[in-house]
Amino acid sequence: MAEAKEVGIGELLRHLSDLFDKDAERIYAGMDLGVHYRARYTPIIRAFDGEPLSIGDLHDRIRVTQGAISQTVKLMKEAGLLVPVKASDQRVSRVDLTPLGREIKARLTAEWELHIGVISELEAAIGTPLRAALGETINSLESTSYLDRIEKKRREANK
Repeated sequence: MAEAKEVGIGELLRHLSDLFDKDAERIYAGMDLGVHYRARYTPIIRAFDGEPLSIGDLHDRIRVTQGAISQTVKLMKEAGLLVPVKASDQRVSRVDLTPLGREIKARLTAEWELHIGVISELEAAIGTPLRAALGETINSLESTSYLDRIEKKRREANK
């Protein structure tokens, strides 16, 4: 009989994200938003506060890779949620919410508050401040990368 292997952090995080996103997308589909709204749009829409943003601005606000942001921005443009904006500095392209994007953000703001409340209840039910733990983990890895930690462990093992 094969020995059970320990599940890796990446597998757990992807599965957790899939569980949240799958149900969030079912909720959004039932809200008649006028567009196929994907859960991956939420961090980007929430990042807008009245001014156009560049990919770099979005990266700084939501801490997702610039590649993932670029892909999502492309999808959101195609869905009619974002529009390119001419900037004074032509080297930096910016996007802004379209009227539909602003309308959807306004409609979803209360929904997102409800989701945050449910996550708070989930954290209480499992007895773990999940968002705080994930935030601390991110901060720690930004301070000392996973790669640096692995290399240190290898050096220690080779002594």
